[in-house]
Amino acid sequence: MLPEYFEFTLPTKVVYGIGILNNIGNSVKHFGKRRAILVTDTILVKAGPVDKVKNGFENTNIEIVCMYDDVPPNSTVKTVESCADLARKNTCDMIVAIGGGSVIDTAKVANILLTKGGRLEDHQGAYLLDSNEELLPTIFIPTTAGTGSEVTKVAVIADPDNDVKLPFAEEQFLPKMAILDPEVTASMPGGLTAGTGMDALTHAIEAYVDKEWSPASDGLALHAIRLISGNILQACAHPDDLQARGAMLAGSFLAGVAFSHSMVGMAHGISHALGGVYHIPHGLANALVLPEVMAYNLECETERFADIAMAMGITFPQLVNEGQSLLKSGTLGDSACQSSPVELARAWFDTKSFKARGAAAKAIGNLNFIDQWVRKKAAWAGVEKVRSLNRQLAFLTKMPLNLKDAGIDDGLGKLDQVADTAMEDGSMLYNPKEPERDGVIKIIRKLYDAKAEPLPVTEEDLRPSAMKSSAKEMKDIFKDTEMLYSVLVDFYEQLKNDPEIGPALKKTNLCIQFVYKNPDAVITIDATGEELLIHKGAFEGRPEVTMTMNADFAHKFWHGKANLVSALTRRQVSAKGNVPKTVKLLPVLKPAYGLYPQFLRSKGLGHLVM
Repeated sequence: MLPEYFEFTLPTKVVYGIGILNNIGNSVKHFGKRRAILVTDTILVKAGPVDKVKNGFENTNIEIVCMYDDVPPNSTVKTVESCADLARKNTCDMIVAIGGGSVIDTAKVANILLTKGGRLEDHQGAYLLDSNEELLPTIFIPTTAGTGSEVTKVAVIADPDNDVKLPFAEEQFLPKMAILDPEVTASMPGGLTAGTGMDALTHAIEAYVDKEWSPASDGLALHAIRLISGNILQACAHPDDLQARGAMLAGSFLAGVAFSHSMVGMAHGISHALGGVYHIPHGLANALVLPEVMAYNLECETERFADIAMAMGITFPQLVNEGQSLLKSGTLGDSACQSSPVELARAWFDTKSFKARGAAAKAIGNLNFIDQWVRKKAAWAGVEKVRSLNRQLAFLTKMPLNLKDAGIDDGLGKLDQVADTAMEDGSMLYNPKEPERDGVIKIIRKLYDAKAEPLPVTEEDLRPSAMKSSAKEMKDIFKDTEMLYSVLVDFYEQLKNDPEIGPALKKTNLCIQFVYKNPDAVITIDATGEELLIHKGAFEGRPEVTMTMNADFAHKFWHGKANLVSALTRRQVSAKGNVPKTVKLLPVLKPAYGLYPQFLRSKGLGHLVM
């Protein structure tokens, strides 16, 4: 069944790649000449990512003319106003933001003040800008895999004078570009990785069960749940694992797009209130509140919570067998349905059964006998999975497991204020079950005195840690044009004479020209005549395809370490002519990847082997 109506749009161009900040010139070329303010925080200035961004923009038409680096962990009204003032004084016409949700939210709301003027409270609300009104173009670079703020049309700014968080929502908040580079997240400490990761998981889960769900947000949310739940422990235990970091960053992005369309619910309503009144970090508040709100909502969205459990890897081979037997015997009555799914799920999670993967997951989704009884137990197991993740994250990062340890030291003296603030939060409007004030109070009281203990993380819960990064990328391989010709022309002649590659190239009947930059050179491989020919420099014929690339990219390609199709998409390579025919050459050239390092060593250039 589909909802009666839904919308989906993503005007933001998203680019992803490990180390992509080292080469962003092509990605931002279309912005033209700009004067940009760089918005960030002091921690990132010291950690290094800010310098990486500055260096990346040096050879572009975007000039970073000033930097605002005083954004706190929870941005405030004063922060936004100060940021806008600095950009105005420097006549900026673009905003570049690198940081977490607080930094990016600051950039979004400061953009309104820069463009529209007035006071901050004049712009609080949702969709106050006309559809034809424009803000300054923005580029957002997230350094935490959690908020998804780089692809959302919402922002939250703290008003400490009134102990509340001010919500803003505008379509124009969506940036022109978001750059996702896992390398900038590798320096995040474990506690921040855990908190932001659970924030992203909360986005995805609430997006899937909220009232405004749609087929588009559903697909994004479920895949985000898979990525985040499957990689958060790895990212915390092995912070240098850039594949895990990348999965978290992609999961956060997908969850951000999902909840930007279907919104969030009661977990966020309570978390916003805890942040506004008690200043509990948003990610930590979401981590603690999420499983309790899942339990609160479970009865009215059992099927969807069962889907979430499956996305997190929950498998139930024993439950399937039991359900099949009961169905066959006809004894699945009220007594079976009334057995405690919570106790059953908790028993599973205190053993190792929740780690099961593989065929059982497919079996439970395919067998016809799965009924409401089994689905409900799966849904409850999903709640326990989140509780277990929190306990494992506490083991890895010392994350607090109750509100007392999280910083509430007044015995919940402001409980009524938290409950009232939560009930007034706009997120509550989208919750699948009508939120009740008593329910909010019960959840907060339960979390205040919770007695959960850290759960040890075993090697079985993780995978072998990947290397921190690949070897440092070589630059300026060929010192001049003469050296490039000496290396690549000779190598192409070797390919021509190779008994396997040469005849295969000749059969293509293709004339392909390579135009190299830095240093400049032209080499043409012509297979259109009786003999396969390699031409150096000017070519009198007409190539069927002309490919232009940096010489360093060619060196990387012949090592088999560069994806040509991806390079075309990223504008690292431009191609003119019959490109599909050229791409078909790739299988022919694959054996050359092993020959190139040998060739370099034979010429006394072993130091250039990657």
